[in-house]
Amino acid sequence: MSWRDSNPADSYDDRRGGFLRRVFGDGENPLTWALPLYTLWGIRVRVHIVLVLFTLGRVVWALWDGSSAGAMLGWMGSLWLLVLLHEYGHCFAARRVGGAADEIVLWPLGGLAMCEVPDHWKDHLIVALAGPAVNVALLPVFALAIVLATGDAGLILFNPLQPQLSMASPSLAGGWVMGKMILVAAHQMNLYLLAFNMLVAMFPMDAGRVLHAVLWKKRDRYEAMAIAARVGLVFAVLLIAGGLIANNVTLAFIGLFGGLLCWQELRVMRFEADPIAASASMRDLASDDDLPSKRELKEQAKRESLEAEMDRILAKISDEGMSSLNSKERKTLAKASETRRKNT
Repeated sequence: MSWRDSNPADSYDDRRGGFLRRVFGDGENPLTWALPLYTLWGIRVRVHIVLVLFTLGRVVWALWDGSSAGAMLGWMGSLWLLVLLHEYGHCFAARRVGGAADEIVLWPLGGLAMCEVPDHWKDHLIVALAGPAVNVALLPVFALAIVLATGDAGLILFNPLQPQLSMASPSLAGGWVMGKMILVAAHQMNLYLLAFNMLVAMFPMDAGRVLHAVLWKKRDRYEAMAIAARVGLVFAVLLIAGGLIANNVTLAFIGLFGGLLCWQELRVMRFEADPIAASASMRDLASDDDLPSKRELKEQAKRESLEAEMDRILAKISDEGMSSLNSKERKTLAKASETRRKNT
């Protein structure tokens, strides 16, 4: 779960017309294939169609294996409510620092808040930390609710490797069993979301954004992004390996997706820092041969520099006469004249 710089081409627009067009847009970016839910505080909230299908699939599976479909809906609803609150934190922080935020997309791996953040490391750090800050603020709320509902403060702490053990507590017996279990599960998910976002320094997790902002404080923005993206690639490999070892497809998929985003961030920053060099390095990937090579770019720059120098020399001759030229300027003029004679 994280925020990303908003792109006008990716944003939802009620004026586009047609339900399918509002959901799929131009169809080019799968991240934007989402159903509109509501608009509040000027922020549109949409849910990705894959998340809708995933939720329906979990409910159908619960019915199939004889478990409670209501409990599954409550569990999924609690998870996505926590994700939504987390993304609202990013949005309000972006507005607080003078930026803008107008859309949240809920999707299978969490949420994305479409934000425009001022180009300063401190503002990016504030926006990155605002989402986890919401999870921190919810900790005492859940703790108090659990104590009031069950009378057992021991349920606040649990084994993170075996959270299901808490569901066997006698404190959950009696009335409203399902409600108590969903409350305890929501508390556990809130802690997992907080820990995962702040310990995995990989995009799109908030820790990746935090690392970039901290590095940006004392380094160039592009250098900081290059380091953060490379660190993210290391975490991506670890998650993929851990997912394969533990036979956890979700963990491996998160690592794969995060690795692709880190690679994409690295490419974008390289292009923004040096678009000519980046274009030249991608020459072999282009569908045509129109991109100039590095040698051609250097020769073009040399010609433009010589032409600019010749314009200056000719202007000097016009104003002060030929005798005003120094030896270096005379050599440059002679060389340019010789080159022109050869070309003709």
